[in-house]
Amino acid sequence: MDITLDEDQAMILRSAQEFAREALTPARIRALEADDNGFDARTWRRMADLGWAGVVFPERYGGTGLGMFELGLIVEALGQGAVPSPLFSTVVEAGLLLLEAGSEAQRAHWLPRIAAGGAILTTALLEPGGALGSAQVRACAQRAGAGFRLSGTKLFVRDAGAAAAIICLARSGAAADDLTWFMIPADAPGLARRRLQAAGGESLWEVTFADVAVPADAVVGAVGAGWPLAERLLLRGAALKAAELVGIGQASLDLTLEYARTRVQFGVPIGSFQGVQHHCTEMYRDLTVCRLLAWQACARLGAGRDGLREAAMAKAKASEAIPALTRTAHQIHGAVAYYRDYPLELYYHRAIAAAAAYGDAGHQRRALAGLMRGDLARFQGEHRHDLPVHQG
Repeated sequence: MDITLDEDQAMILRSAQEFAREALTPARIRALEADDNGFDARTWRRMADLGWAGVVFPERYGGTGLGMFELGLIVEALGQGAVPSPLFSTVVEAGLLLLEAGSEAQRAHWLPRIAAGGAILTTALLEPGGALGSAQVRACAQRAGAGFRLSGTKLFVRDAGAAAAIICLARSGAAADDLTWFMIPADAPGLARRRLQAAGGESLWEVTFADVAVPADAVVGAVGAGWPLAERLLLRGAALKAAELVGIGQASLDLTLEYARTRVQFGVPIGSFQGVQHHCTEMYRDLTVCRLLAWQACARLGAGRDGLREAAMAKAKASEAIPALTRTAHQIHGAVAYYRDYPLELYYHRAIAAAAAYGDAGHQRRALAGLMRGDLARFQGEHRHDLPVHQG
């Protein structure tokens, strides 16, 4: 696919980068890590005013009618500025899930409020086992009259403390894939939330459902058809987390280049040393590869095409290369990189957290291996390069 930025896309990226540089001070970003909401409400409102909360929604729901590629550019810029926001929980997860599978009443009620920055939503998928698979979903939704009663525990629920509602995936029948999404108000009787400690400073929560009453109109999508929706949610999340990792890597490289230009050792800037130059070149190379893979994945998903291969490649590469890039940045900086008030330490932990989200490198490689075994033509893509096989 053509992933060359056109004039409008280049403007979106530049404006998002400018916003991210000025939105919050490093001290404020650090302070938000201890805040239950985990983000600055005024900054989120400004982002919504710029149209970013509705960038992937049609205009009839208050959106701008753009797409995943443009959202990926915004996510990359926010990662570069380390700006915390409920963009993933509210737009990437809940918003796009509702856009894909919600009823017209659900879309009409929630999507304009999300686009305007007036509602925070999130999804509850992972459970204490931590694995990403339909068999690992133990939360149970039992029939109760026309509705359901839901019980179970979910972990790593993004921004649950600020959410008006949580869309939860639960087992609704005996079959392995008989799973259903339910929209549950955050103040529903029997729902409890507890903030978790997170390596990247995100607002992640444990959410417990104790016999929570769920009416029939709270079902999102069809009963028993929740897992394919979960797979696509994870796919979108992986592609966009790869874009965030690119932003983290860009910020780490920028800090390193500036330090190499200004740090003097033996009477010369350390950037004049060949070993430092080699490290910086390798960092730039890996960053460029990650950016192209992330853009490709976002563009393909945004075009409504099968993006499993592209998203898995982008996330697998970024989940390994960007944390490694931040470690190299620490090596070049030396001790100053480990100071809490120096931003490189922040990016290092953000990289670790982003690498684990929506499937780490190992998970993505297993997805690629499964695709190679199960559907080689799909794995090779539309523009395959057939090479002769020489057998001895």
